[in-house]
Amino acid sequence: MITHLFIKDYILIDHLDIDLREGFTAITGETGAGKSILIGAIGLILGARAESKSIKEGAKKSVIEAEFDLSGIEGLKGLFEENDLDYSPLCILRRELTQRGSRAFVNDTPVSAVLLRQIGERLVDIHSQHHNMLIGDTGYQLSVLDILAGNEALLGEYREAYEAFVRARRALKEEEEEIEKQRKEEEFIRFQVRQFEEAKLKPGELEEVSEKLSAARHASEIIEALTSVSDLGSEDGVTDRIAQSLRRLSRVTGAHTATDEIAERLESLKLELQDLTAEAETLREDIELDPEEKEALEARADEIQSLLFKHKASNMDDLIRIRDDYRERLNRLDFTEDRLRALRDKLQEALSGAEILAERLRERRQTAAGEMDAPLHVLMKELGIAGATFKAEVVPSKALTPTGGDEVRFLFATNKASHLEPIRDVASGGEISRFMLALKTILAKKTILPTVIFDEIDTGVSGEAAEKVGRVMQELSRNLQVLTITHLPQIASLADRQLLVYKEETNGGFKTGIKVLDDPEERAVQIASMLSGTKLTEAALENARLLLENGKKK
Repeated sequence: MITHLFIKDYILIDHLDIDLREGFTAITGETGAGKSILIGAIGLILGARAESKSIKEGAKKSVIEAEFDLSGIEGLKGLFEENDLDYSPLCILRRELTQRGSRAFVNDTPVSAVLLRQIGERLVDIHSQHHNMLIGDTGYQLSVLDILAGNEALLGEYREAYEAFVRARRALKEEEEEIEKQRKEEEFIRFQVRQFEEAKLKPGELEEVSEKLSAARHASEIIEALTSVSDLGSEDGVTDRIAQSLRRLSRVTGAHTATDEIAERLESLKLELQDLTAEAETLREDIELDPEEKEALEARADEIQSLLFKHKASNMDDLIRIRDDYRERLNRLDFTEDRLRALRDKLQEALSGAEILAERLRERRQTAAGEMDAPLHVLMKELGIAGATFKAEVVPSKALTPTGGDEVRFLFATNKASHLEPIRDVASGGEISRFMLALKTILAKKTILPTVIFDEIDTGVSGEAAEKVGRVMQELSRNLQVLTITHLPQIASLADRQLLVYKEETNGGFKTGIKVLDDPEERAVQIASMLSGTKLTEAALENARLLLENGKKK
């Protein structure tokens, strides 16, 4: 529950520092005094959207901080640990607003507004007149039955199965679309594969062909060059002249050391030159001036270059990858039925799994709908809408949805003689307010939210019905911390504690403040003003005292 609230420089609030207690607290004050500002501030620390215009004029930033007692709240410790937050039974949520944006903190650790909202959703339920409209929303109606049925774990299991079903359905659809697209291109794909197969591409082939073609195109020049080398070994050639020099040098061997060294080097040169001329001769003989071979090489090079250009490939490796891709696409076309059959089987398996869980959800929802009937009618009678009838109808939906396979309708009739119709079509604003209070009372026994705030939920209620609404809130506060903003003295008088929201004019403009009405007489005066207006009478005061005395009788 909320144990302390601190607000600084928020809209019309300069400074607010107040302790809150367990039980039933009424928040009263004239229209426009700033009660909605208080609810707005609490909403911010629960993760609501922040706006810089909410900063009090003249201030640099707004600070809203609330202290919570987390004792007995299940599941919250795990959420803290998942997000590396220190957990203790005492928790402080803070929101700071500046002109540049907002910052959120949990126990002084910065957190995102999303995480703040996740924590806030487990701490406080704020119910306003706007929330009364939820009663006609089928999603809200479904969530009510799920809360009463305790379906949280089963819903999680179902959502996983439903997501698997959606993925399987998407995979089948994408495969069907891809097959349809490829079937339209099948002839084109087959032509490409056929052209590639006829080309019989080999890795590195273009480089090999280019080298051979270059040799063929320059065969005459190469033969001439090699001939000039081989001629070095002919009669009277360089080799012959070296041999003559070696014979002359041999005659003076040993007579002159330097000359001996020249002879050795010249001998090596003769041997190297003999090898070179022999190799050149062999190469020259291997080179043939074959015009047909040259023409074939040119044709092959043109064919490969044409494929490179056609498929925008930069090299043979890219071209071969493109060829393999076409082969794979054609292979997929040839085995489409096998793939589709496997995907359809997977889809049916996923659908069956989701349907089984959806059926379990339906059974539990139908049970919850039946079990809520009796206590809801009792509470409606207590709240002054006796004779009204209600029924939660659960029927199968046309298709599975993320929440199951059900449609829920909350049906209502103002009296037993009337036909049941959708509640938002037949119930008045006051009846919906009281119905929602009854519903919240039933839900409170199933949910773990420690605090509920009613923001003028009593609109459209008066007289005896007002006291009955207050009595239900009083009963609800036995298990929860209940705060209610009300204009009705009958409700305010039933609260354990009363806070007065007021607005006063200062030199800097208007500001909103809150006063705790601890003094019984002071509270009686406030209740009396709610009864008679600004002009207090002794009769109004006496009536107020009676209301307060009556409120103590729980």
